[in-house]
Amino acid sequence: MPMKRTVLALAVAASVAFAVSTQAAGEDVAVIVNRSNPTDALTMAQLRKIVLAQEGKWPAGGKIVVWMTAPGQPERAGTLKIVCGMTETDFTLHFLHASFNGDGGDLPRAATSGAQVRQSIAAAVNGVGFIAASQVDDSVKVVLIDGNRPGQPAYKLRLK
Repeated sequence: MPMKRTVLALAVAASVAFAVSTQAAGEDVAVIVNRSNPTDALTMAQLRKIVLAQEGKWPAGGKIVVWMTAPGQPERAGTLKIVCGMTETDFTLHFLHASFNGDGGDLPRAATSGAQVRQSIAAAVNGVGFIAASQVDDSVKVVLIDGNRPGQPAYKLRLK
């Protein structure tokens, strides 16, 4: 009888671990701004220009400050891949090249966690950040991307 319980316990643990990893792997990355930012929606093309520092000002005129999690975090890697079509190395080279040519903008600011990105955006009127959708709270505003929000089937910023 104890062997059956052990096998059952291992099967349940494996199922839970698989469900958790599947959920994390399929999670959406939310694009967030300060609650007072009038921007409610962006296109993927606009978002790419913002992340690559090719667009540096909001329509209302403030300088855009991009916040991301540190290199190696899934939200950052997914954002770079989906929005920019780049790896971390490609992204770094983009900024080095732009800086060398004199037309580079500011690198995104890096935070150690999605919670820190969210706190930074909540305190920065002109900030835009990228965090796991599960980390969004009412201290920030989620921006629609191509008319969709995290959780909708057509939302493109989904980690796979």
